[in-house]
Amino acid sequence: MPRAILFDLDGVLIHSYEVWFELVKAAARDLVGGVVSREEFGAAWGQGIEADVERFFPGRSLEEVERYYDAHFLEYAPHLIVSPDAAPVLRELRSRGLPTVLVTNTPGALAREILRAARLGLDAVVGGTDVPHAKPAPDMILRGAELVGVAPAETLVVGDTEFDRAAARAAGAPFAGLGIEGDYSLRRLVDVLALAPGRLSSKARDRR
Repeated sequence: MPRAILFDLDGVLIHSYEVWFELVKAAARDLVGGVVSREEFGAAWGQGIEADVERFFPGRSLEEVERYYDAHFLEYAPHLIVSPDAAPVLRELRSRGLPTVLVTNTPGALAREILRAARLGLDAVVGGTDVPHAKPAPDMILRGAELVGVAPAETLVVGDTEFDRAAARAAGAPFAGLGIEGDYSLRRLVDVLALAPGRLSSKARDRR
């Protein structure tokens, strides 16, 4: 049984696909005079900011793109959807004494801002700019486990993309796939509670 739960952000705790699509379109327009189609964005969804720079912003630096994202993300916040299971699941895990960590390719400062906007609290945050290499590298899984004082093999990584799965496997951590295959499969976020130590509270059972 895991001693800590590591969550991806987009597609797991929140849904910000449309936020990022509008933001990347605007960044391409303002930074390089380019156009990003929905198809091009979809093919790149889930990659880290370094890959964004290479793919969409030739000639611009990582720092320039990160500053743009930080400055303009909340302009598109009306498109942000918070999973209805996110806050109850995080509260239930806290009541069981299980640390929770965000591990996301979203730049660290922006990830923290998104959590504040979504009113979600976790014990630690590891963003794509907080470690040398973003997912699918294992860096943020290793760092997340370190921050809460457990071994990677003692965590459970919850994610919805192949980047999450590859990062977990590279770090030697079990992976619970939300809508994708993994060591465990989740239909809904609340299903993670069945994999965590402790008994389901009555409120948690009611949400299943």
